[in-house]
Amino acid sequence: MAEKAETVTFVGEASQGGKSRGKNRLAIIAALACVVVGATFGYNSHGDNGYSVENFVQKETRASIDVDTSSRRKLSGYERLLESEPEPEDDEATKEEVLIEKIAKKLEPVGLRFYDEGETPVGLTTGAISTKKKGEEEVEEKPTMVPHQFLHLHHMKTGGTSIDRLLRCSMDRLKKEANFNVPYYNIHECSRNRFAQCLTNPENQCREKMEAASVMSYCAALKYLPEFGWWHEGNRDHHVKAFTVLRHPVDRVWSMFRFQTKNCYKCQELKDIYKMIENGEDTGVDKLCLDQLQNHEVNNLLSTEWPLEVTELDFENDMEHLEMSTKMVQEAVDNMKDFFTVIGITERLPETAEIIGKTFPWMSLNASEEYGTTSTCELPHANASPKNNRCGEGNTHWDLPKQPDQETYDLILKHNALDMQLYEAAEAYFELQVKALDSAE
Repeated sequence: MAEKAETVTFVGEASQGGKSRGKNRLAIIAALACVVVGATFGYNSHGDNGYSVENFVQKETRASIDVDTSSRRKLSGYERLLESEPEPEDDEATKEEVLIEKIAKKLEPVGLRFYDEGETPVGLTTGAISTKKKGEEEVEEKPTMVPHQFLHLHHMKTGGTSIDRLLRCSMDRLKKEANFNVPYYNIHECSRNRFAQCLTNPENQCREKMEAASVMSYCAALKYLPEFGWWHEGNRDHHVKAFTVLRHPVDRVWSMFRFQTKNCYKCQELKDIYKMIENGEDTGVDKLCLDQLQNHEVNNLLSTEWPLEVTELDFENDMEHLEMSTKMVQEAVDNMKDFFTVIGITERLPETAEIIGKTFPWMSLNASEEYGTTSTCELPHANASPKNNRCGEGNTHWDLPKQPDQETYDLILKHNALDMQLYEAAEAYFELQVKALDSAE
């Protein structure tokens, strides 16, 4: 196993005169070069499903083997996973081994929890329908799931809609075939008015439904969950069984652009939008759509308020922003490890669904004898790019390639360098999940 890498911290210095500013700028450019090179390495390697954890670790280490450890460089995704892990109590154990043990415990099958007749949560013992007296008649009463059990954090254009459909199919089976009552709620930041009203108005009817929900599909940042009552002090006790799927940032952004070419991006070239952002010009694109183009996945996994948003960071001119970005990425990675029970990868969505099904048997693609279900569910390809985006002449289709050209690719990578670091950590974590499941079998 590779030795623990040196922790890197960027320290900003007060700029005094052009000479000092020039030195700071060179330092920032050098640091950014490390970020871009590392991100490019990750992009070229994504989609390779055949490597083991050991190969992944070796690959990450080779990328920086010739780098002076005293110089500034970004941590690899694997290093970031272990950066905040405590030193093992057992001197013979490694951080990786201890983390795999923690992951294996999280991935143990999770049952459903219901109320008994006295409103006390109980574990699942049977799917039978209970009865109670109402006057002279016996009334059937469905077992009702306890609130705040399962949460899907949906990042846009990561395969989240496919996972949501699997989630809905699984709930329908429980309702129709097992005769359970499954309170459900969904909230999506793209439903701008509804989301804003729910977030800012404690009296909004959404709060009552969200409080009662046992399953929730949530498409927004983690930092809002305390307001909605689903945070539970960071979920370190895993009271909420949460899962999410992350995608390579270049693929995610390009997919978002192809999906919302007209509605969001007004039929403009993506490279032109990025150039206008860099020049401080008005793009004509609203904030929600612009945010999707700039480190959106890191933003969603931040749980605290920062002095700046990820879209406001200015790496080229401010060393303190570079330091802040490093801390933001680490917070996102730590939340990924601590808050979520299962982490998925879009490029490996069938494997992700398999892991979800093993951990949450009621969400398995197959029927479950334990829960009294007989039908199967599918993992559909949902929300494909429109066949006519109406951006061509006369509202015809502007045919966009499946992959961006090199200039656009470079700009996406530049504006999503933080997401790239998070994604590398997610890839490494996914491999550790696979290893944890293999060791448990």
